[in-house]
Amino acid sequence: MKPRYRTCFAVDISRFTGRDAVHQAQVRTAMHEMVKAASDAANVPWRSQKNIDRGDGVLVVTGRVGVEVLFRDFIAKLGGAVRGYNMLASPAEKIQLRLALDAGHLLKDAEGFSGIALNRACRMLDAPEFKARMTARKAEFAVITSNELHEVVRGYRLLDDTQLEKIPVDVKETHTDAWMWIP
Repeated sequence: MKPRYRTCFAVDISRFTGRDAVHQAQVRTAMHEMVKAASDAANVPWRSQKNIDRGDGVLVVTGRVGVEVLFRDFIAKLGGAVRGYNMLASPAEKIQLRLALDAGHLLKDAEGFSGIALNRACRMLDAPEFKARMTARKAEFAVITSNELHEVVRGYRLLDDTQLEKIPVDVKETHTDAWMWIP
């Protein structure tokens, strides 16, 4: 096994388990459709063998997709999809969607991928401060990225730093800072 540098993202539906089984199934289907459509529209290859279903979310290894595609096109398409969906959804089916982006060296084996970037993406999604700020602002969609990926993206001016907030991520064994924003 050789480690390969890959970008990845994780998506999670807020307050998923607080819904009944029918609404869980409906918002889960909608989330998968939105992520797939945003990936297609932004030319982010979608390969089922590189995606991990998390029940209330999905974890995707994007491979050699450039960060400019993820931070400009993909985020815009996914955020627009969430807003469009919520405009037509009943109150019980409206969603808040969290997106975590990261990159790093990953190992691939017969079961899939492993590596710090994947772990960190999942931990960033679960950061209490990220969830609290999103809820407080009643945001339909919010994004968080690692310090490491933020430095790369910032260097190429792919983000407006005035819209970003540095927040702590203290989840399980992960203790770091990350950058969040509501596009």
